[in-house]
Amino acid sequence: MKKHIVWAVAVLVLLSGCSVLKSVWTGDVSDEGESLQAASLPVSEEKADEEKDVRPGVNPYLWQASLDSLAFMPLASTDAQGGVIVTEWKTMSHNEQFKVVVNIYTQDLRADSVKAEVYRRVLKNGLWIDDEADGHLSDELEKNILIRAKQLYYNDVAAR
Repeated sequence: MKKHIVWAVAVLVLLSGCSVLKSVWTGDVSDEGESLQAASLPVSEEKADEEKDVRPGVNPYLWQASLDSLAFMPLASTDAQGGVIVTEWKTMSHNEQFKVVVNIYTQDLRADSVKAEVYRRVLKNGLWIDDEADGHLSDELEKNILIRAKQLYYNDVAAR
């Protein structure tokens, strides 16, 4: 009997969170999800009537997770509305530098919404020469961003 009650409570808890999940995954913001809208830039009032369902900006969890993951590198530029983060070149060893570009494509919190590109250059004969970065670095950075975004999302849901 206790086992059935525990399962019933677990199902109720999961179902009660569905409206919050829907607002995060679809980008819809209801009264319960107003804090999710804070990281998205609002549509101008002139365009609001024409494009009620279109909101510029990107997923706030992916955006913050990207900034957190790149905190050790100096930023060259960021565009929260366009979803682009570009770092400066950072020297990792005496003859090797890296630069990162992260693109976030949608407001959805999905694995295919983020793409990281890592660029590498090496010092040869006093000149920095572009070299191919290991593709594994880009994959690992994307994975770290997604893990961090998931943590931020769960923290946000737990705080409600």
